[in-house]
Amino acid sequence: MSQRPQEDNVIYANFGSRTRVSGPTEVSKSTPRRPRPAMAPAAQLLIDVVTNRADSGRLTRGRQYATGGHVVSLEILSGRVHGQVAGSQNEPFNVTIQLPYRSTDDIAGVAAELARTPNGLRRARQGEVSESLLEVLLAEDLDDIRLLCDCPDSAPVCKHKVAVVEKLAAKIDADPLMLFELRGMNLVSLEQAVMAQAQNASRESESDPEKFWTGRDFPDLPNPKVAPALEDSDLDLLHKAMRTISYTNIEQLRAVSDLEDLYDHLCRGGVLDLEP
Repeated sequence: MSQRPQEDNVIYANFGSRTRVSGPTEVSKSTPRRPRPAMAPAAQLLIDVVTNRADSGRLTRGRQYATGGHVVSLEILSGRVHGQVAGSQNEPFNVTIQLPYRSTDDIAGVAAELARTPNGLRRARQGEVSESLLEVLLAEDLDDIRLLCDCPDSAPVCKHKVAVVEKLAAKIDADPLMLFELRGMNLVSLEQAVMAQAQNASRESESDPEKFWTGRDFPDLPNPKVAPALEDSDLDLLHKAMRTISYTNIEQLRAVSDLEDLYDHLCRGGVLDLEP
């Protein structure tokens, strides 16, 4: 009597494309991988730190920990980041990201480069940082960034390290100025340092004949928002002022309406049609 081939009782399905497949291998092959969205250069470098050192399993679990709320605290200090990750034990694990040492002169050089670069500070606010600045703020070699964790995993990069790096990279991607906080510079101190270095740069131009005559590139002119002043004013006060020179409520409303038309014509070039 012939025996029927042994089959398992598991139905494999690819829920991404809503099709039935024959096995787990086909599921992994047929499920398209979503590309990771582009990040700011500094954030991407931090992601590369763990990507280059961790295996795929720990990377996946660490990213799940990051998105799943397992990183319960993230403290940014000068030269290092301390995070806590809730794992399988009662107490969270402690993770430290240690950046290479930078001297006071190194940090001053950051402000000097921003001051000598047209729109340097504005670009830094948008996450546009030169490669030389990234080397100072992070590391010349990514291997110089140390990752420490007190969990029992003996792998070079555990899932807790991945989770903290992922959260830190996401914060820097959302707020590029946080990159400077890694070196103890907040927005106020950074602006003050850039202004001081800008004065030094102007004095250099005075003593250098070539720079004196050729100068440096100017930053972009500001692009202020143009809007009628009435939009930013208190209309109740305007009505009160018009009430003192109007005999009736209708005249008061007409006076305010005429002023609105005048401001609109001056600011936007609208059609001016005043009532008699």
